[in-house]
Amino acid sequence: MEPGQNPFMPYPPEFLQLVDKFIHLANELAEGGMDGEVIAAILFAAGRYNAFNFLSRNDEYRNTAVECYVSEYRKALVSNLQGVVGQVVKQQD
Repeated sequence: MEPGQNPFMPYPPEFLQLVDKFIHLANELAEGGMDGEVIAAILFAAGRYNAFNFLSRNDEYRNTAVECYVSEYRKALVSNLQGVVGQVVKQQD
């Protein structure tokens, strides 16, 4: 294992860099106290993007798709709350 690597981080660095781009954009959009709107927009955009991509490939298994996407979101949220992916640092005012 290379120095600085987290042995508990199951995601490749390239994936986490992509995630960080979304987080940086969200932080930029949330400046000025609009964090609630940004949270709602991220969730809605993820739902729209995933629905479009799913329906463009397959319209047959909608219920399975919903279960899969909800399950993956739950895993991601729980992992981040537990610090599995890395420490979540609250921004100082």
